[in-house]
Amino acid sequence: MTTETTPHQQHQQQQIRIALSEIPSRLEALRFASGGATTPTATPNRYSPNEPTPATLFNTPHLLDNTTNVALSQDNILSPMPSPDEMIIRQRGRRRFNNGLSPDVGNTPLRMPFQRTPTKVPLSTSMILRSSPRKRLTMGSTPPAPEPPVMPSPTKAKQQLWPTGTPMAKKLRLGGEDGNSGKPIAQINEETPLPVVLQGMSQQQLINLIVGELVAGDATTEESFRSRLPMPDINPLEEELLHAKRQIFRSLPTSRLCKKTDSSAYSRASLHLSEFKRLLTAHTKQLYDSGNWDALLDYVTMAWPIVRATPHWDSATHNVIRRQCFKLLACHCIASLKNGGQRLGMARLHETERNLREWTRDYEDVQSCLSALNKAIAKGRATL
Repeated sequence: MTTETTPHQQHQQQQIRIALSEIPSRLEALRFASGGATTPTATPNRYSPNEPTPATLFNTPHLLDNTTNVALSQDNILSPMPSPDEMIIRQRGRRRFNNGLSPDVGNTPLRMPFQRTPTKVPLSTSMILRSSPRKRLTMGSTPPAPEPPVMPSPTKAKQQLWPTGTPMAKKLRLGGEDGNSGKPIAQINEETPLPVVLQGMSQQQLINLIVGELVAGDATTEESFRSRLPMPDINPLEEELLHAKRQIFRSLPTSRLCKKTDSSAYSRASLHLSEFKRLLTAHTKQLYDSGNWDALLDYVTMAWPIVRATPHWDSATHNVIRRQCFKLLACHCIASLKNGGQRLGMARLHETERNLREWTRDYEDVQSCLSALNKAIAKGRATL
């Protein structure tokens, strides 16, 4: 006898099967929930009082999660708060090695992922190097013991060049045994002639030698020595002046298309013109300060034609140095005539008079030299 099921009964059976299939999962959730100490929330829901809610299932701590939380809490208690450097290191991630650019890829062994990097400690210092927080955590709290400094090996004893008992050689004395250690070579060396030795002396040294040692305030010796003094030699001074004049003409352009007296030629010769004037001033000052009036007058007579032979430039401003040289010679000519007077000799005075009449064409102020010369000649004639 067969009984037919109605659609309503089929629907009830399907709900029963669904409810029976959910029983094992709910029993498993209740078994894990019984191990915790949580209390269900008081929020009303659509489930039955004996049926656990989804919030209770998700909020209930798992046994494995509980163990992990305990371990993490203990780790947080034992380990300090990470420093900013440690946080930066954690953000960087694991370091990657690029073996493509290394020249020794096959020879250099790769470092293992968890291999500890050794710290570099100097051999001869006791200072403890500071390391990163990660190294301090991995290596321990105690710093590595410094290695003992390497002591140098003992030096070998110097080998004696002479056997024991050999007397050492005596030091040589530069002055010998006759007490000449403080004397100069010019007094000891008799092989060098005296004129050659005197050439190394300065002018002031020779003056002090003659006045302080030879004459020494003796009037008779001074008169005898003065009677032997020669007139200063102006030939070296003439050579220097002629050399300076040659340098002026060498600086001028040599091309036929260029003029040798224009502004461009003067710009090339201006430096040598200044040197020519400097030499003329130094020579006349040396003779004027020494009071050798006859040598000064002879120098003026010798230097005037040399100054006249210098280039005469087209521009009047470029001829300033030329006129200054003529003025310098004229002033020293007047000084030698006034101070020398009749001691210059009548023959030198008459020769100077003839020269001055020719020099008026180069420099007009030479007329003052003629008036001084006439006075000197008049005094000389009066004494004759």
